[in-house]
Amino acid sequence: MSNMSLNPSQRNALATTMLYLERALDEVERLLDSPPAGITYTTEVDFSPTTIQQIREQCRDMRRQITEMVAVFELPPHHQNGRRVIVAEMSIIWTYLEDMRPSKLRRYGAVDPALSETLPPRLERLIASVRAVQTLASRGE
Repeated sequence: MSNMSLNPSQRNALATTMLYLERALDEVERLLDSPPAGITYTTEVDFSPTTIQQIREQCRDMRRQITEMVAVFELPPHHQNGRRVIVAEMSIIWTYLEDMRPSKLRRYGAVDPALSETLPPRLERLIASVRAVQTLASRGE
């Protein structure tokens, strides 16, 4: 079998699915290796050592299968532009931050009047920082 068995749309769909699977495996292995934590979140991975080993084996096997699929169906590699990813991520976060303004928080219930004094300046600073990253990434010097 070769890519001749797939029309261009099917080939693209299969390549995209393999991309998503590989990225999911990257995330699974990252969680097993070093569960992330930040200021606003923690991640707990509470598997037994045996289960962790079994998951790792399954991940290795799936990576072998992905390699076979790419070879058999001559799937093209996906090229990702880091600049575009950063700009897109900052755009998404910017919209989330805009939705935290007191006037928009009313959709979740009454807003404490004091919030209108304390929250907006903090949001403005974060939005300005997000926009700065977005601008820097767009310029990409």
